[in-house]
Amino acid sequence: MTPPARSERFHQHDRPDDQRAPFQRDRDRILYTSAFRRLGSITQVVSSAEGAPFHNRLTHTLEVAQIGRRLAEKLLQGEQCETANLWGGIDPDVVEAAALAHDLGHPPFGHTTETELDELIRNSAVADGFEGNAQSFRVVTKLAVRHGSFVGLNLTRATLNAILKYPWHRAIMPRQRFRKWGAYSTESDEFTWARDGLDRSDQKTVEAELMDFADDVAYAVHDLDDFYRAGLIPLDTLS
Repeated sequence: MTPPARSERFHQHDRPDDQRAPFQRDRDRILYTSAFRRLGSITQVVSSAEGAPFHNRLTHTLEVAQIGRRLAEKLLQGEQCETANLWGGIDPDVVEAAALAHDLGHPPFGHTTETELDELIRNSAVADGFEGNAQSFRVVTKLAVRHGSFVGLNLTRATLNAILKYPWHRAIMPRQRFRKWGAYSTESDEFTWARDGLDRSDQKTVEAELMDFADDVAYAVHDLDDFYRAGLIPLDTLS
């Protein structure tokens, strides 16, 4: 995918460019959405009523964005810069924007709630069910409002791809694609447009890989910290 294609937007008649780069505009658009602000009231792993300064989805998201951006910057240094270009391009603003958006559609208490919502929706004859990652993609492409002429945030192709940890629609087979998927059928047009130009339709971009890895690092470290603060780790029994 060439650099100009990476910065294209699904809706062409957007506001005029300003001093910011296209991917910086993506980051700013996500940051000011109501969906992003709502992350502050969504529990990560421990209830906010416990009384200690535990992580919530908002603090987790900010930490993922910080880790992802620094990883991207590191890969652009020295000899690794050429390799990054061979992988299709790495832009720290894209990774940070994707990190800020990656949890917008996730419900409280993580996978337990996701499973319950999925069952309820499929029982209501909606085959797509519910998946937090697909819901995040729906938020940025349809539900968030910033322009009177079209729905969604109208993010660039590169940022949309970086959000897609699971770049496929729900499918019965293979089984993995029934459990995890990146976009509902209602966003097929936006999904297909975002994936246009990639060598493999089901492969994550390197920026999506960086965002995903940053997410793993953040929840592994900071969730452990929360469990410790809540007194749920029996240190006396650990050797």
